[in-house]
Amino acid sequence: MHTNRKILMGVLALALPAGTLAAFSPSAFAAKPPPNPVSCTFSAAVNISPPLSVAGVVSAKGDLGTTVINATYSGCTTASGPVAGFSQTLTISTKSSKDANYKTDGNSKTGWYLGLCSGFTSAKGSKATLKGLKKAVNNLPVGGGLLKGSKASEGSIGADVGFIVNHGTVKGGSYPTATHAADIMAGLTNDANNTNLIGGCTAGPVDHIDIDSSSSSATL
Repeated sequence: MHTNRKILMGVLALALPAGTLAAFSPSAFAAKPPPNPVSCTFSAAVNISPPLSVAGVVSAKGDLGTTVINATYSGCTTASGPVAGFSQTLTISTKSSKDANYKTDGNSKTGWYLGLCSGFTSAKGSKATLKGLKKAVNNLPVGGGLLKGSKASEGSIGADVGFIVNHGTVKGGSYPTATHAADIMAGLTNDANNTNLIGGCTAGPVDHIDIDSSSSSATL
């Protein structure tokens, strides 16, 4: 479970990075904000280039990788009845880094790499990830607005391991929330791909991460 917690926080930092947003494309927003709360099923697919692997990809300092997150809020309801759901796409640039686990990964101490799986599963990678999370969950685009003031933690989401973003406020957009009422519960799909990711990508590269729509939800 300790390894699971480390990878959870790595996935969260990957999906919700701070200050690297390149594009945001909302769709199907309601014309008038619905009453609070709005409860939705949440799902997301995270596509990673270059794929995460044990050794990563040799790169130069300043080289960029790309992460694209396709998130969907569906089956949304309020006390007054159903309201329109929405989808949004985030395109993120990630910078090359040195490999803190170069010895076990078989890399150079002074080299620069993209797609290092150990950056999400190692103790050193987890420590850096946790530090970045404080910024990552602030100003997250949601429904044309921004999620502010939220906190992130790891936990069980149904039968999945996952992460929880709670006590946030969506300001602006088509789904503004009451103060500190926004919560997102995201469980990692229990499949071979995510198991490989949690295990350190030893079974091969990982080019995507899936969030389980059967157990994940959002309250805005």
